[in-house]
Amino acid sequence: MKHRALGILTLSLLLMGLSACKKKSDTNIDSFIEVIPGSKYHQENGTWWGYNQQKIVRFHDFVFMAVVDNQNLDLGYPNASNPSTVYIYLKHAEANWIKGMGFPTSRPVNLLMDSEGCLHVFVFEPTELNPAENGSLGKLKHYWFKDAYLGNIQSYQSETVVDHLPGQPETVNIRIGASIAENNVMYLSFGLNQDVKVFYKHIHENSWISEYAGTNLGNSYYYPFITTNNHEPVVLAVQDDYVGPGLPAIYFKTKLFSKENGVWSNETLHDLSAHPLAATRNRLVDNCELFTDEHQKVWGIYQTLLDPEVSWKSKFYQFHRSESNEIITQEIPLEDDAINRIRAVEFGGQVYYFCISYDHFYVKKGIDGLLREINLPNFKSGNYIYLSNPSNGSSRQENFVDILLLNGYAADYPNATNYYVRVAKSELLKL
Repeated sequence: MKHRALGILTLSLLLMGLSACKKKSDTNIDSFIEVIPGSKYHQENGTWWGYNQQKIVRFHDFVFMAVVDNQNLDLGYPNASNPSTVYIYLKHAEANWIKGMGFPTSRPVNLLMDSEGCLHVFVFEPTELNPAENGSLGKLKHYWFKDAYLGNIQSYQSETVVDHLPGQPETVNIRIGASIAENNVMYLSFGLNQDVKVFYKHIHENSWISEYAGTNLGNSYYYPFITTNNHEPVVLAVQDDYVGPGLPAIYFKTKLFSKENGVWSNETLHDLSAHPLAATRNRLVDNCELFTDEHQKVWGIYQTLLDPEVSWKSKFYQFHRSESNEIITQEIPLEDDAINRIRAVEFGGQVYYFCISYDHFYVKKGIDGLLREINLPNFKSGNYIYLSNPSNGSSRQENFVDILLLNGYAADYPNATNYYVRVAKSELLKL
């Protein structure tokens, strides 16, 4: 199986709390936090997996997430003969989470919310009956809950976006990115061998349109983040080259794909394949974020892992395209050198960065802002961040940022703790 090597969440995480930190702001951010359901097992398909996915969305007073029940792994791989089940969950205002419909899957799913309050769920359903197959061959299903805006997560419709027949070559990759534009056009993207594919359709259309964002790229580019710029798709993907059974995949390059006036182009943002550390490490670069601000400017964040002594330590870089069509890149200054992931949202003309380390969770206002701690009780583990944001259909006008902190540290399973965090935008405006 070609899962990414979980470099940032190995035992080296235990050392993060000892790493040197510069002074941070003493101001803490108030937030609502609660423990939420999670997966029993870390692999093959724990809810944490798929850091490029959209996993939490808001529509007014309703918040939606999905949790993979993978206790079926007691019986083996999550394939068509032994699928896991992904359940939709709903939270209304201050009420408890409600568990809704479940669907067969072998990986976590993407959630999108359209402007009419319909929840869209994109599920990778395994198709292979061979018990030796690990669930990486399957079809892409689309389920939608038309009355989600009323709190209904039981009644749904469905379709197949990309089909797959048992015994046939791969037709859709498990590492699927998703986005929805303000005009209610949904976009899906995934790498397939050395190509990158994009599917799209309006919520009221019947058929999906398929295009290639790039072909014969010389490397595999997977884990796509996708957003839109003036209703045209933009994709950020990282090199993910399979090099042999049992060997970690290679992550040395990151690439941006853009469609303008109906024509796709791509450019390499960072190439570390010639770096001296490439001879001894498999992961030197990764992507963290891709979003569009209220002025339709696209921003992205990637990280490099080039510390000569500590393989998980990262530096983070923000990029955007200038009016002259140049890519402008700037390092994001951080007072804590143990941060391993950054996500971001923009509202009111300001970007807010959510930054996580092994035992701290921060937010900073603007690229030069100080880190402000978001207090989490007993918070100590390797977590991935997922945000409600305009790319998944959560309106810029909502009053809250909803956050999932999903435990990706294998040693914590089967008793890993996962969190839902809600931060009022009014609280962020105080920064």
